[in-house]
Amino acid sequence: MDIAVLSLAALVIVIVLGIVKPNINIGVLAIGFAYIIGIFFLGLKEKDIPLLFPANLFLMLVGITLIFGIAYENGTLQIFTNKIVGLVKSKPQFLPLIFFFITLLISALGPGNIAATALIAPIAIATALKAKISPLLMAIMVCTGANAGAFSPISPTGIIGIGLMDKIGVNSKDLSWVVFLASALIQSISALLAYFVFKGFLNKHNGEIEVDDESRKIRLNRNQVLTIVAIVSLIVSLSIFKAPLSLASFVIASILFVITKTEDTIKNVPWDAILLVCGVSLLIGILEKSGGLDLATTAISKISTSNTVNSVLAFVTGVISAYSSSSGVVLPAFVPLIPGLIVKLGGGDITRMIIAVSVGSHMVDVSPLSTLGAICIACIPALDRQVIFRKLLIWGLLMAVLGAILSFIFLDLHIFS
Repeated sequence: MDIAVLSLAALVIVIVLGIVKPNINIGVLAIGFAYIIGIFFLGLKEKDIPLLFPANLFLMLVGITLIFGIAYENGTLQIFTNKIVGLVKSKPQFLPLIFFFITLLISALGPGNIAATALIAPIAIATALKAKISPLLMAIMVCTGANAGAFSPISPTGIIGIGLMDKIGVNSKDLSWVVFLASALIQSISALLAYFVFKGFLNKHNGEIEVDDESRKIRLNRNQVLTIVAIVSLIVSLSIFKAPLSLASFVIASILFVITKTEDTIKNVPWDAILLVCGVSLLIGILEKSGGLDLATTAISKISTSNTVNSVLAFVTGVISAYSSSSGVVLPAFVPLIPGLIVKLGGGDITRMIIAVSVGSHMVDVSPLSTLGAICIACIPALDRQVIFRKLLIWGLLMAVLGAILSFIFLDLHIFS
């Protein structure tokens, strides 16, 4: 068998196993395949395989999750969220939009889409039930808001995107902000669509909405103040002083480890997610050496043109992402394809194509088969859970189509200039 076909088949097997057996960490499988193909078929030495491991991406993810792990452990993130929610006194018809922006903000500030959803969803769903707002609509708004902020350059998904862009030779720091803002805009359009489709504006419930947030009355303690200072310092060091993320995050995390309480922080780092992302990236490195990526770009180029490639990429990544990890599988699998795809199509805008993959892979994450949708479903009362599960699954799958349409309108038709 041709080595290119073999390596591409290995990636397909990894993705399919991730779909049918979601409890398996396919990063482990990807590393296993990388060693087998690299040593027995490419003739690489054992010491050559670790050279393909995305060490910088690994360190960036660990550093940033340590900081926000500390913030979660000492209650800083919870208090910050509860204070924002406490500002909502009335006007329940605006609550879905408010929670969309709250989740976007939390996600973009560093914790990322999964952490933001886990933090906001319980409060948002409980508030929706109290205010007689559709919990389905609230779940969609929370998940979409989390993904709208996911590509912030200081969030985990944004960090993954930066690492992947560096890998294909795109080193512009401004591009990460372009991808973030463009993704946030398209996600916001889908949120507005959901708001009107499910008639969130018709809720006329009067009176003040009470939210259980006793921590809102608690003054910030020493550790929480220090954590806020640390997070602000991280943002300033990255945005103003352009410090390398790995350097800034580990220095600030080291300081927090010394001066604050961090009993369970290392234990609570999402090692499984980091292993998943880095493992798939290692297999992608093998694909590059074997010609598997070139084979994949040929296949995509045959069903698209330079005028439709963004919508095709958004649709394909959306369908795959509905059943697998967006940042752990789809981004590492498709972003490296882009330079070769441009060559085969005889043209294309690398920025737009990165945006198409980013949007397509994340718009479907409202599906209850994804982590974000599953978190929201877990917050819904058992009586309504099955019905909302089905509706949320349908909406999530429709987002693959909507992502393709919006990518065609905004990217293929060059509305972004």
